[in-house]
Amino acid sequence: MLTERTSELARLSESLADCERGRGRVVLIGGGLATGKTALLEALGDLVGDRATLLRAVGSRAERDLRLGVVTQLLAGAEPRVRDRITRLTDAPLDVRALEEIGELLLSGEHPLVLAVDDVHFADPASQQVLLYLHRRIASARVLLVLTEWERPNLAREALHAALARQPDQRIDLKPLSPGGVAELIEDDGDRATTAFALTGGNPLLLNALVEDGLAVGPKFRRAVLDCLTRWDPDFLAVAEASTILGDSATPALVAELLSMSPRAVGPVLDALGTAGLAREHRLRHPDVLLESLKPDESARLHARAAELLHRRGAPAVEIARHLTAAGEVPGRWAMRPLRYAAEQSLVDDAELAVGCLELALRACEDERERVELRAALIRAAWRINPSIAARHLGPLADRQDLRWREAIPVVRLRLWQGDTAAELLRTTRTHGKPHPRAAAELRIAAEWIHGGLADESPLATDETSWGRTSHLMETWAKGNPGEALRAAEHVLQSCAGDVLPEAASAAVLALDHTGQVERARHWCEVLTAQARRQGATTTRALITAVRADMSWRRGDLVAAETQAQEAMRLLHPQSWGVLVGLPLSTLILVNSALGRHDVATELLARPVPDEMAGTTFGLRHLHATGRHGLATGRTLAALDAFERVAARMRRPDPALPTTVPWRSDLAQTYLLLGRRKEARELVVEQLSGASGGLRVRAIALRVLAACSDPRQRIAVLREAIQLLERCGDRLELARSLADLSQAHSELGQLSNARLVLRKADQMAKACQAEVLPHRLRDSLDTRQQSKPAREGTPLLSDAERKVAELAARGQTNREIGRRLYITVSTVEQHLTRVYRKLNVRKRTELPAELSRLNDDEEHRSDPPRTPAPTSG
Repeated sequence: MLTERTSELARLSESLADCERGRGRVVLIGGGLATGKTALLEALGDLVGDRATLLRAVGSRAERDLRLGVVTQLLAGAEPRVRDRITRLTDAPLDVRALEEIGELLLSGEHPLVLAVDDVHFADPASQQVLLYLHRRIASARVLLVLTEWERPNLAREALHAALARQPDQRIDLKPLSPGGVAELIEDDGDRATTAFALTGGNPLLLNALVEDGLAVGPKFRRAVLDCLTRWDPDFLAVAEASTILGDSATPALVAELLSMSPRAVGPVLDALGTAGLAREHRLRHPDVLLESLKPDESARLHARAAELLHRRGAPAVEIARHLTAAGEVPGRWAMRPLRYAAEQSLVDDAELAVGCLELALRACEDERERVELRAALIRAAWRINPSIAARHLGPLADRQDLRWREAIPVVRLRLWQGDTAAELLRTTRTHGKPHPRAAAELRIAAEWIHGGLADESPLATDETSWGRTSHLMETWAKGNPGEALRAAEHVLQSCAGDVLPEAASAAVLALDHTGQVERARHWCEVLTAQARRQGATTTRALITAVRADMSWRRGDLVAAETQAQEAMRLLHPQSWGVLVGLPLSTLILVNSALGRHDVATELLARPVPDEMAGTTFGLRHLHATGRHGLATGRTLAALDAFERVAARMRRPDPALPTTVPWRSDLAQTYLLLGRRKEARELVVEQLSGASGGLRVRAIALRVLAACSDPRQRIAVLREAIQLLERCGDRLELARSLADLSQAHSELGQLSNARLVLRKADQMAKACQAEVLPHRLRDSLDTRQQSKPAREGTPLLSDAERKVAELAARGQTNREIGRRLYITVSTVEQHLTRVYRKLNVRKRTELPAELSRLNDDEEHRSDPPRTPAPTSG
């Protein structure tokens, strides 16, 4: 059964029954392009069966000059003598006698007769005249005449066709399928049905092709669309192509002007396309199919013509520019202004269009001053997509001495990205005036984030109070002034709507994170990433993703850090990153070293990086990651070389270089491994005496200080480090500090405490999926977990104390524990007091989640104390 054609079939069946009773009927089936008229005739054949004689024919534009071609098709199955008579008649005038003879041939059968002619509007005039003769004489005959025609609103029929279509006994109008009919046909009433209807408009031909392509736009669907448009008048395809080229601007008048046609001829064609479900509001549902089928030269011609027409009508510059860039040419001097306006307007939301407009304008521009402006704007726009594209246009502007600030800023940004401070360019540009306060502040923050302090700050100095203070973000961060750094960072980020300077925004986010504003930093990362994705700003998105990876690393979330760093490297090719490639690359090296994937880390270290990166802060990050990998793989001297080179750079007087990596602690840890205990202690004491670095750097320094200290002092120092790490949320460093604390307890003979803390360190390390515990500690932990609890002696904790301690360690309150164990809150408090005293802990968060019965005898069987040594990263 045809979908949504039940009532139409019923009407055909009713007409067939009248025919059998001797009442002839004429049925006219109309509908738009490919709306199922032929399929309905096929269903008519099933209805007729043996009830009547069925003769069929199809009209064709190609056979319109073939006299009596449709009649010949109807009688194709007749006896040879009948076919011979028809052949003779084709050469004779079609007078009354000839019509009577043909009518006799068609109506001479004894059974009811059904004549079905598809596409009667394409039938040759002689055949239409014969059908009209039968039309007028079948009222009392056992004949059913079924004709189909294409619905053409507002287009006049030819005379014979109009006479045939006048006053049929049944008029069946076929419409495209409804959304419900589409869902029924594809047997899906969800999103797939919605998409299918949006693509086809319910047109059965297109829908069947879409189903054959797996409900996706494939070759059969594309072919079906073109077939629909080429089966009728040639104007249909031309109008469809013009409408597609004009897009949202398409109107009958504009399409007509683009094709040099009459609006009266275009309007009905657009209506017919809409009736067939091919178009909606004068726009095709599947424009890509037509655009791909257009020859390039014809497409360029239509786009150039469309741009000119829209310019005359005062259309928006962006709309005109889209046609100009599609045409790939500037048809006249008039086109330069809309190209430049469109580039400026689309820079934020459509950088690719801005680049296309500027490249086109640059090719056509002959004025040297204007070429400088266009090239600078092109660098600014292309940088948002890919810095490598922007670099292609840098050469002619790199050493110019006459750049104004609007032209100089994108050039300076790109040179900073390449590792150059652009100091001379900044000085010469300053002679042409002062930069905008915001631009100066953001550019200074970006330069100091990449290179550290500027040798000459005067070119970017500003008298504007708020932005003047904000420009010192890196300096206040480096000096450990969290309040002022927070204010400056928020000022930058809250001003970043639209065309944000991502280097300055990245520095501001990291400043928030390093000064303890973790949630604010995460919030701004989400805002900036969403904005970059919405605007298609790939470079910004890659940079913020790399910043997120660095933040995840410092929280000990190694899986997230690796995923984000890889995503950042995927968004931009390493060559496009310039010197900033050190940011995601160093994160990947650190993560893989911590995860024990030393081969991967070695491969990452072998990747080529720009030579200029060595003089930037990202070179320091990369060098620091090199040292950490050396420690992780036991190459202590290689680590020493890397850390000492970092120290040499960090010890230079640079007020704008924050301590974002724990270089003193890592160098001190390397000294310890080499037996240089005094130098190690001096380094960490130096770190602890300053205010820079934040909680995490201070906690790491305390961990190394503990390794330099007397065993009895070590526990207090490590507990302070653990408290700081719990506040800043670095699970990786927390696991390392817990492992060191376990070792300190063991050295003092506090073996039960050592075991409890070691288990917690192991849990934390597993959460990070990192290799944190030294092998001897991990082996000791595995041995103790596998051994059976001793049966002799008195347990360190009673059964009641152990049950209370286990529930407390899982985060339950005293009241919840009391209800669970059916004891009073006071009893819970008493049990916990004894547990804390026996296990030498101060609060429930220091209790491990699993507590086994600890036996006094077990302490005597534990490992003897060992020489202190810091756990390495």
